[in-house]
Amino acid sequence: MIRRWTGYLLWCAVVFLIVPAGFAGDAGRETPFSLGVGGRALGMGAGFTSLASDATAIYYNPAQLSYLEYQEASFMHSVLFEGTTYDFASWVYPISASNGIGVGFMRVGTGEITRREDYADRGKFDYSTSQFVFSYGRNFGRPFGVGVGLKIVNQSLEDYSDYGIGLDVGLSSKIGKHLSLGLIAREIIPAELELDKTVEEMPWSVTAGVSLAGLTISELVSVTASVDLEKPEDRALKGHVGVELLLYNSYALRCGWDRDNFTFGAGLSHGWLGLNYAYKLQDYIDDTHHFSLSFLLGRPVSERTAVTTAITAAPLLTSEERELLRLKERADSFFRRFQLDSALACYKQAYDVDSTDEEVAIAIHAIEHAQRIQVEQEGKLREAELDLQRYMRNYYVRANLFYAKKYYSAALDLLDLIFDVEPENVEALELKRSIHDAVATEIAANLDTARIAEQDGQTIKAVEAYNRVLELDPDNREVIEARQRALATLDLPQQLNLGIGLFEKGQLSEARVQFEVVLSIRPGEPLALEYLKRIKENGAVRVPATLESLQKDDRIWQHYLNGLRHVRNGDYQKAIEEWERVLEVYPDNPNTLDNIEQARLRLGSE
Repeated sequence: MIRRWTGYLLWCAVVFLIVPAGFAGDAGRETPFSLGVGGRALGMGAGFTSLASDATAIYYNPAQLSYLEYQEASFMHSVLFEGTTYDFASWVYPISASNGIGVGFMRVGTGEITRREDYADRGKFDYSTSQFVFSYGRNFGRPFGVGVGLKIVNQSLEDYSDYGIGLDVGLSSKIGKHLSLGLIAREIIPAELELDKTVEEMPWSVTAGVSLAGLTISELVSVTASVDLEKPEDRALKGHVGVELLLYNSYALRCGWDRDNFTFGAGLSHGWLGLNYAYKLQDYIDDTHHFSLSFLLGRPVSERTAVTTAITAAPLLTSEERELLRLKERADSFFRRFQLDSALACYKQAYDVDSTDEEVAIAIHAIEHAQRIQVEQEGKLREAELDLQRYMRNYYVRANLFYAKKYYSAALDLLDLIFDVEPENVEALELKRSIHDAVATEIAANLDTARIAEQDGQTIKAVEAYNRVLELDPDNREVIEARQRALATLDLPQQLNLGIGLFEKGQLSEARVQFEVVLSIRPGEPLALEYLKRIKENGAVRVPATLESLQKDDRIWQHYLNGLRHVRNGDYQKAIEEWERVLEVYPDNPNTLDNIEQARLRLGSE
């Protein structure tokens, strides 16, 4: 109790010392690193003196190193105004539950600065300030901790450069589960730098802060808030206020007040990885964006302490018990890194030492079960890959058959199924080029045929040639107009009589062509429709529809292709639904019937 009240009195004294000094004016100097570090802290207004529970503790308060749970590495990069860059990297390591260390590097620099003399450019030069930080923190029980940060500071301007050594001292106190206090005195021993015979000391500053961390609103939401008061050398008192809303213990939203400007931020943490972003509004200059990335490394200090305690107590154990403990620890280590084979081998060795250990038996069963599932999944994956290759090969073979029969559009549709999966499939690309060449050749040949037929007065033949061109190139306006001109020259009654004569002679195919020409001139002509109906009724015994028949029906052909895509993606039920739509129009198509049967077998096996 006496220690706790002593801590309270100390913090009150610090506040009473800082606040009056805040009325000394606002014309002093500050270091370039007064911007702060870390996406999380900057998103909360850089009010982190009592809250630095991560790798930024080397800057905000080295005393906080003594409370860290995890080893961590952190990196930040920011682009400031006029091409200035700001970089930070740090690594912290909790040695035990009472002390920790950290190292870091910070740099603010501007390159390619133009030198002007007598209003003329005289080349470029660079300017930068950087510092290496070596920090140590120790606590004396949770109520009180102390830390120091030794800094090696470098300032570089063109060809001038100098180094100096500075020292920061921090204090920290944890009061209860949520409340923390912090104090950092920077440049208590200031770094002295000399450039071109001018000696400057890095300006000092003192910051005190209080925070409430991890206040639970619900099972999924918690809040953290912090307030810092900062007194830079010869400047007015500055304030830092921040709030963080943590959702699902992974997603964070932040806002704050950093001296004179608002800040906002967001963060994401998943396992050992943390990603944070901060946005700061600025007066008179561009707003700034800060990105930081952090990694948790190794085991938490509490776990390492437990292992150390177990090892310390090992002399009280039998040699068999020590061997069992060693094997279980090694197996657990492999398991955490998902090295299941090595973990299983160690657990089995532990089981040989003590077959009554239930934890080991359960672990062995769990790993073997997981491995069986993995083997099954890998087998299914290989089978799916083989199926996909079979489908691709089948599409290519069918596309080749369509190409050979001059059904170019259908062949290209099947090749598109291949390109959906393998856009650079060499075999399919070569066939696609061949199809395009064949289409161009056939279009040219039919245009020649149409031109010669029109010169010879064979209008029907010319129309048929134009029709073939339009099958290959439906949007060709010149051919559409040429076909219309040819049709306009036909004598409609004469064509009807010619069609009727061919029908009476039993030449049904030739008659059908004549009547279709009549309908292209006069759609709905009743006599042509009647004779086409008779031709259909007098035709041969119904033959099952082929793929070529489906391809000529754009709507049905699209359903057929959709079915193939669904099968390729493993969605057999949707494939069956698409093909059933095909059967509504072409109920006897053997390809569709076979596809549905295969899809149902696949669906049943799943």
